Amino acid sequence: MEKKREIRQPTFAESVFAFLLMFFFVLVGYLIMGMRIELMMVAAAAGAGIMAWRLGYTWSDLEGAISQRIVSATPAILIIWVIGIVIATFIFSGSIPMMIYYGIQLVNPKYLLISAFLMCLIFSVVTGTSWGSAGTVGVAFMSISEGLGIPLHITAGAVISGAVFGDKMSPLSETTNLAAATAGANLYDHIKSMMWTTIPAGIITFVFFLIVGNMIGTGGGGSSSSIQMLDGLDSIFNWNLLLILPLVIILIGAILKKPPVPTMLLGALSAVILGVVFQGFSLQNGTNAAFSGFNVSMIPGAAEGSISDGVMTLLNRGGIMSMVSVVIIIYCGYAYTAIVSKAGFLETALNPLYSRVQKRGPLMVTTLFTELLILLVSGTSYAVAILIPEMFKKAFLKAGMPPKVLSRSIEDVGTMMAPFIPWGTSGAFYIATLGVAPFGSGGYAIWTVLSYTTPLIAIILAFTGVGIYKMTKEESSKELELYKRSDSVISQPTGDSTA
Repeated sequence: MEKKREIRQPTFAESVFAFLLMFFFVLVGYLIMGMRIELMMVAAAAGAGIMAWRLGYTWSDLEGAISQRIVSATPAILIIWVIGIVIATFIFSGSIPMMIYYGIQLVNPKYLLISAFLMCLIFSVVTGTSWGSAGTVGVAFMSISEGLGIPLHITAGAVISGAVFGDKMSPLSETTNLAAATAGANLYDHIKSMMWTTIPAGIITFVFFLIVGNMIGTGGGGSSSSIQMLDGLDSIFNWNLLLILPLVIILIGAILKKPPVPTMLLGALSAVILGVVFQGFSLQNGTNAAFSGFNVSMIPGAAEGSISDGVMTLLNRGGIMSMVSVVIIIYCGYAYTAIVSKAGFLETALNPLYSRVQKRGPLMVTTLFTELLILLVSGTSYAVAILIPEMFKKAFLKAGMPPKVLSRSIEDVGTMMAPFIPWGTSGAFYIATLGVAPFGSGGYAIWTVLSYTTPLIAIILAFTGVGIYKMTKEESSKELELYKRSDSVISQPTGDSTA
């Protein structure tokens, strides 16, 4: 058993250094030298662990913190596993191939980016999940884009923009509900408040993809590669209107507010049945696809070389195993975040940022910047939603900004910019699902316009006072008094726990 040691608080310099460890290993090791991101995060976690040990923490302390953090991520990890199953089984049934087949014929390349943005937006609003949107509709549009010769990283930007827009504005989204709850805002007041930043950013994004689509579109889907893809899909699958059933099941489940994991599994089960009934695939291959991904070798009578490389690339994907890399990244990233949080590096490093600002504009800039730092360190928007109200609610009330402004600021960065963090849950998911990295010459980050225009608009509104819902001094004083009372209740000792 490890001997307990006296624990001290980290200094500001130590805390900043703990942050710089992650930046160093990611920037130099991952982005510049091309090393595996998982091992770079393990190296950062090891460095932070050594620093935490110097403060007096034992390995048992750090191991417990890591375990708790991973437990908190379990619901998201379950969804990730299931989306791998959904992608594979929806291909097995012919549901996604049918969307691709008719999408290539019906979508003009000039409007593909707009279509991807809007369709993913609508699906996310209805279902409340950006991941489900990207994993079904988004995957289909990525394949349509490939068939029409449109750069995949640009399409990925449109898919992610639509997915996070819908996720942010949906009353069914868990991040939307969490941000409203932690900030103390009414859910629908929170959504109404978010319109001030998200709608203008959405309009900018729409216009952007309309312009880009007209610049890169060729006006039709009749290229030889797309024709070859259409012929290949038509020779493999039998088209039937019932193939949309798995998608309908997920939509109905979301509208009825059913748990997402069982709903998606039901959709996957229906997809396997449809694949057996309409495509003539075996039930055994359906279960194999759910685990290891769909493979063209499962197609009855498929001879070697009879299926083009383009169609194989299109269809050979999905399955639980395709999500292993995503989960590994989450585990490695959470090891680091748990250590820096447990040792107090996070709180000590950020304290100077929020202890001195009082006016609306500087306060909003400080809040959004702090959110970005927390997102970089934690890799999840959940940490932003939990920590930011604790740090900034009092400051917002003093500046005359009500809880619904604070709640929307949580999502303006926490939800919108999460896809940019490769070691975070969202970033790792989009990389694995869409097959495109966020950064580099072929990265989707710069094309995900909605994600970085939203916080910029939030800053402009804070400095101009537009859409801030400014409180009077009396309202502000009343809210501050309520905040002090609730804070004092939370901080009071609860007495003997054995009573």
